[in-house]
Amino acid sequence: MNQENQVGFFRRYFIACFQPGKYKLLLEKKTGSHVIYMILLVAFLLIVDTLIPFGAWMTSVGGFRNLFLNRLPAFTLEDGTFEIESPISFEIGQAIRVEMNSDVEKYTKKDFEEEYQEEILVSRTNVLIRAGERGSDLQLSSLGNMYLDNQVLTAAIPALMVMLVFYFLIMFASKAVQYAVVALVYGLICRVGVRSPEGKTISIGDSFWIAVYAKTLFAIIASVNSSLGYPVSSFWVSVISIVIVMSYMFKAEVSVLKPETS
Repeated sequence: MNQENQVGFFRRYFIACFQPGKYKLLLEKKTGSHVIYMILLVAFLLIVDTLIPFGAWMTSVGGFRNLFLNRLPAFTLEDGTFEIESPISFEIGQAIRVEMNSDVEKYTKKDFEEEYQEEILVSRTNVLIRAGERGSDLQLSSLGNMYLDNQVLTAAIPALMVMLVFYFLIMFASKAVQYAVVALVYGLICRVGVRSPEGKTISIGDSFWIAVYAKTLFAIIASVNSSLGYPVSSFWVSVISIVIVMSYMFKAEVSVLKPETS
Protein backbone atom coordinates (compact mmCIF):
# COMPACT_ATOMS: atom_id res chain seq x y z
CA MET A 1 0.00 0.00 0.00
CA ASN A 2 1.52 3.37 -1.01
CA GLN A 3 1.71 6.39 1.25
CA GLU A 4 -1.16 8.21 -0.47
CA ASN A 5 -3.53 5.30 0.13
CA GLN A 6 -2.41 4.99 3.76
CA VAL A 7 -3.06 8.68 4.41
CA GLY A 8 -6.42 8.46 2.68
CA PHE A 9 -7.39 5.39 4.72
CA PHE A 10 -6.60 6.90 8.11
CA ARG A 11 -8.04 10.24 7.12
CA ARG A 12 -11.40 8.57 6.57
CA TYR A 13 -11.49 7.47 10.20
CA PHE A 14 -10.43 10.94 11.36
CA ILE A 15 -13.20 12.56 9.29
CA ALA A 16 -15.73 10.00 10.55
CA CYS A 17 -14.85 10.75 14.19
CA PHE A 18 -14.38 14.51 14.12
CA GLN A 19 -15.47 16.17 10.85
CA PRO A 20 -19.08 15.33 9.96
CA GLY A 21 -19.20 18.38 7.70
CA LYS A 22 -16.81 16.55 5.35
CA TYR A 23 -18.78 13.29 5.10
CA LYS A 24 -19.59 14.28 1.51
CA LEU A 25 -16.00 13.33 0.68
CA LEU A 26 -16.56 9.89 2.21
CA LEU A 27 -19.74 9.29 0.23
CA GLU A 28 -17.80 9.76 -3.01
CA LYS A 29 -16.16 6.39 -2.33
CA LYS A 30 -17.56 3.26 -3.94
CA THR A 31 -19.83 0.91 -1.98
CA GLY A 32 -17.06 -1.66 -1.62
CA SER A 33 -14.90 0.93 0.11
CA HIS A 34 -17.69 1.62 2.63
CA VAL A 35 -18.07 -2.11 3.30
CA ILE A 36 -14.33 -2.53 3.89
CA TYR A 37 -14.42 0.47 6.26
CA MET A 38 -17.17 -1.13 8.34
CA ILE A 39 -15.50 -4.57 8.36
CA LEU A 40 -12.21 -3.12 9.60
CA LEU A 41 -14.01 -0.98 12.19
CA VAL A 42 -15.99 -3.94 13.56
CA ALA A 43 -12.80 -6.05 13.64
CA PHE A 44 -11.09 -3.30 15.65
CA LEU A 45 -14.05 -3.11 18.06
CA LEU A 46 -13.92 -6.90 18.54
CA ILE A 47 -10.20 -6.73 19.30
CA VAL A 48 -10.68 -3.94 21.85
CA ASP A 49 -13.68 -5.23 23.78
CA THR A 50 -13.23 -9.01 23.41
CA LEU A 51 -9.83 -10.24 22.23
CA ILE A 52 -7.64 -7.96 24.37
CA PRO A 53 -9.52 -8.70 27.63
CA PHE A 54 -9.55 -12.42 26.79
CA GLY A 55 -5.83 -12.38 26.02
CA ALA A 56 -5.10 -10.55 29.27
CA TRP A 57 -7.12 -13.13 31.21
CA MET A 58 -5.36 -16.02 29.45
CA THR A 59 -2.00 -14.52 30.41
CA SER A 60 -3.11 -14.09 34.02
CA VAL A 61 -4.06 -17.78 34.36
CA GLY A 62 -0.98 -19.05 32.49
CA GLY A 63 -2.84 -20.54 29.53
CA PHE A 64 -5.43 -23.29 29.28
CA ARG A 65 -3.09 -26.11 30.34
CA ASN A 66 -2.06 -24.39 33.56
CA LEU A 67 -5.67 -23.36 34.19
CA PHE A 68 -7.09 -26.88 33.83
CA LEU A 69 -4.33 -28.71 35.73
CA ASN A 70 -3.27 -26.23 38.41
CA ARG A 71 -5.82 -23.47 38.81
CA LEU A 72 -9.08 -25.34 38.37
CA PRO A 73 -10.13 -27.54 41.33
CA ALA A 74 -10.49 -31.25 40.60
CA PHE A 75 -13.83 -31.95 38.94
CA THR A 76 -15.76 -34.68 37.19
CA LEU A 77 -18.73 -34.78 34.89
CA GLU A 78 -20.18 -38.29 34.88
CA ASP A 79 -23.65 -39.74 34.31
CA GLY A 80 -25.11 -36.25 33.91
CA THR A 81 -23.80 -35.01 37.26
CA PHE A 82 -21.12 -32.37 37.80
CA GLU A 83 -18.91 -32.49 40.91
CA ILE A 84 -16.15 -30.02 41.74
CA GLU A 85 -13.82 -30.10 44.75
CA SER A 86 -14.55 -26.49 45.69
CA PRO A 87 -16.75 -23.79 44.12
CA ILE A 88 -15.01 -21.26 41.87
CA SER A 89 -16.01 -17.86 40.54
CA PHE A 90 -14.05 -15.62 38.19
CA GLU A 91 -14.37 -12.92 35.55
CA ILE A 92 -12.88 -12.69 32.07
CA GLY A 93 -12.09 -9.11 31.16
CA GLN A 94 -14.69 -7.83 33.66
CA ALA A 95 -17.32 -8.63 31.03
CA ILE A 96 -17.79 -12.41 31.35
CA ARG A 97 -18.75 -14.08 34.64
CA VAL A 98 -18.12 -17.77 35.26
CA GLU A 99 -19.50 -19.69 38.25
CA MET A 100 -18.95 -23.42 38.88
CA ASN A 101 -20.56 -24.83 42.01
CA SER A 102 -21.77 -28.41 42.45
CA ASP A 103 -23.36 -27.44 45.79
CA VAL A 104 -26.02 -25.71 43.69
CA GLU A 105 -28.51 -28.27 42.42
CA LYS A 106 -29.66 -26.15 39.47
CA TYR A 107 -29.05 -22.58 38.34
CA THR A 108 -32.01 -20.51 37.10
CA LYS A 109 -32.31 -17.18 35.29
CA LYS A 110 -32.68 -15.34 38.61
CA ASP A 111 -29.02 -16.18 39.31
CA PHE A 112 -27.84 -13.97 36.44
CA GLU A 113 -26.20 -10.62 37.21
CA GLU A 114 -27.07 -8.17 34.46
CA GLU A 115 -23.92 -6.01 34.74
CA TYR A 116 -22.00 -8.68 32.80
CA GLN A 117 -22.19 -9.05 29.01
CA GLU A 118 -22.01 -12.84 29.24
CA GLU A 119 -22.38 -15.41 32.01
CA ILE A 120 -21.68 -19.14 32.35
CA LEU A 121 -23.15 -20.82 35.43
CA VAL A 122 -22.40 -24.50 36.05
CA SER A 123 -24.36 -26.33 38.74
CA ARG A 124 -24.63 -29.99 39.72
CA THR A 125 -27.23 -30.67 37.02
CA ASN A 126 -27.17 -27.88 34.42
CA VAL A 127 -25.17 -25.22 32.59
CA LEU A 128 -26.87 -21.85 32.18
CA ILE A 129 -25.42 -19.51 29.56
CA ARG A 130 -26.34 -15.90 28.78
CA ALA A 131 -24.93 -13.78 25.94
CA GLY A 132 -26.51 -10.34 25.94
CA GLU A 133 -30.26 -10.87 25.99
CA ARG A 134 -30.08 -14.46 24.76
CA GLY A 135 -29.81 -17.39 27.12
CA SER A 136 -29.74 -21.18 27.01
CA ASP A 137 -30.09 -23.94 29.59
CA LEU A 138 -28.14 -27.17 29.04
CA GLN A 139 -29.29 -30.09 31.16
CA LEU A 140 -26.24 -32.25 31.90
CA SER A 141 -28.41 -35.35 31.81
CA SER A 142 -28.84 -34.74 28.06
CA LEU A 143 -25.11 -35.48 27.58
CA GLY A 144 -25.70 -39.18 28.26
CA ASN A 145 -22.60 -41.16 29.30
CA MET A 146 -20.15 -38.34 28.59
CA TYR A 147 -17.19 -38.27 31.02
CA LEU A 148 -15.07 -35.20 31.68
CA ASP A 149 -12.38 -34.28 34.19
CA ASN A 150 -9.26 -32.08 34.37
CA GLN A 151 -7.11 -34.48 32.34
CA VAL A 152 -9.71 -35.01 29.61
CA LEU A 153 -10.25 -31.26 29.38
CA THR A 154 -6.52 -30.67 29.01
CA ALA A 155 -6.31 -33.21 26.19
CA ALA A 156 -9.13 -31.35 24.42
CA ILE A 157 -7.27 -28.02 24.27
CA PRO A 158 -6.68 -28.19 20.46
CA ALA A 159 -10.41 -28.73 19.88
CA LEU A 160 -11.16 -25.93 22.35
CA MET A 161 -8.93 -23.55 20.37
CA VAL A 162 -10.84 -24.37 17.18
CA MET A 163 -14.11 -23.72 19.00
CA LEU A 164 -12.76 -20.37 20.20
CA VAL A 165 -11.93 -19.35 16.63
CA PHE A 166 -15.50 -20.16 15.55
CA TYR A 167 -16.82 -18.31 18.61
CA PHE A 168 -14.88 -15.16 17.71
CA LEU A 169 -16.02 -15.40 14.09
CA ILE A 170 -19.63 -15.63 15.27
CA MET A 171 -19.03 -12.68 17.59
CA PHE A 172 -17.64 -10.70 14.66
CA ALA A 173 -20.64 -11.51 12.45
CA SER A 174 -23.07 -10.68 15.25
CA LYS A 175 -21.34 -7.37 15.99
CA ALA A 176 -21.29 -6.45 12.28
CA VAL A 177 -25.00 -7.20 11.86
CA GLN A 178 -25.85 -5.25 15.01
CA TYR A 179 -23.78 -2.29 13.86
CA ALA A 180 -25.46 -2.31 10.42
CA VAL A 181 -28.98 -2.62 11.85
CA VAL A 182 -28.49 0.27 14.28
CA ALA A 183 -26.97 2.37 11.48
CA LEU A 184 -29.99 1.62 9.30
CA VAL A 185 -32.36 2.74 12.07
CA TYR A 186 -30.40 5.97 12.49
CA GLY A 187 -30.44 6.46 8.74
CA LEU A 188 -34.21 6.00 8.41
CA ILE A 189 -34.92 8.34 11.32
CA CYS A 190 -32.48 11.12 10.48
CA ARG A 191 -32.82 11.34 6.70
CA VAL A 192 -36.19 13.13 6.93
CA GLY A 193 -34.85 15.82 9.28
CA VAL A 194 -32.88 17.73 6.66
CA ARG A 195 -34.10 18.88 3.25
CA SER A 196 -32.59 20.87 0.41
CA PRO A 197 -34.14 24.18 -0.68
CA GLU A 198 -36.04 22.16 -3.30
CA GLY A 199 -37.43 19.86 -0.59
CA LYS A 200 -35.22 16.88 -1.44
CA THR A 201 -33.80 14.47 1.14
CA ILE A 202 -30.73 12.30 0.78
CA SER A 203 -31.17 8.72 -0.38
CA ILE A 204 -31.64 5.86 2.07
CA GLY A 205 -28.31 4.42 0.95
CA ASP A 206 -26.40 7.63 1.61
CA SER A 207 -28.17 8.07 4.95
CA PHE A 208 -27.19 4.54 5.95
CA TRP A 209 -23.52 5.08 5.16
CA ILE A 210 -23.54 8.45 6.91
CA ALA A 211 -24.84 6.63 10.00
CA VAL A 212 -22.09 4.01 9.66
CA TYR A 213 -19.49 6.77 9.72
CA ALA A 214 -21.26 8.84 12.40
CA LYS A 215 -21.33 5.91 14.82
CA THR A 216 -17.56 5.36 14.60
CA LEU A 217 -16.38 7.58 17.46
CA PHE A 218 -18.82 6.34 20.10
CA ALA A 219 -18.56 2.74 18.94
CA ILE A 220 -14.86 2.96 19.77
CA ILE A 221 -15.55 4.75 23.06
CA ALA A 222 -18.11 2.10 24.06
CA SER A 223 -15.68 -0.73 23.27
CA VAL A 224 -12.87 0.88 25.28
CA ASN A 225 -15.31 1.51 28.14
CA SER A 226 -16.33 -2.16 28.06
CA SER A 227 -12.74 -3.44 28.01
CA LEU A 228 -11.93 -1.28 31.06
CA GLY A 229 -14.84 -2.70 33.04
CA TYR A 230 -17.29 0.20 32.51
CA PRO A 231 -15.64 3.07 34.42
CA VAL A 232 -18.37 5.17 32.82
CA SER A 233 -21.94 3.90 33.00
CA SER A 234 -22.92 2.23 29.71
CA PHE A 235 -26.30 4.00 30.03
CA TRP A 236 -24.72 7.45 29.87
CA VAL A 237 -22.38 6.42 27.07
CA SER A 238 -25.44 5.27 25.10
CA VAL A 239 -27.42 8.46 25.79
CA ILE A 240 -24.55 10.75 24.81
CA SER A 241 -23.87 8.54 21.78
CA ILE A 242 -27.43 8.99 20.48
CA VAL A 243 -27.20 12.79 20.80
CA ILE A 244 -23.78 13.04 19.13
CA VAL A 245 -24.51 10.54 16.34
CA MET A 246 -27.73 12.33 15.37
CA SER A 247 -25.94 15.68 15.52
CA TYR A 248 -23.20 14.34 13.25
CA MET A 249 -25.77 12.99 10.82
CA PHE A 250 -27.67 16.26 10.56
CA LYS A 251 -24.43 18.16 9.92
CA ALA A 252 -23.40 15.61 7.31
CA GLU A 253 -26.77 15.74 5.55
CA VAL A 254 -26.69 19.53 5.42
CA SER A 255 -23.25 19.29 3.83
CA VAL A 256 -24.39 16.71 1.28
CA LEU A 257 -27.52 18.63 0.30
CA LYS A 258 -25.79 22.02 0.13
CA PRO A 259 -25.74 23.31 -3.47
CA GLU A 260 -22.34 23.30 -5.15
CA THR A 261 -20.78 26.78 -5.35
CA SER A 262 -19.40 27.70 -8.75
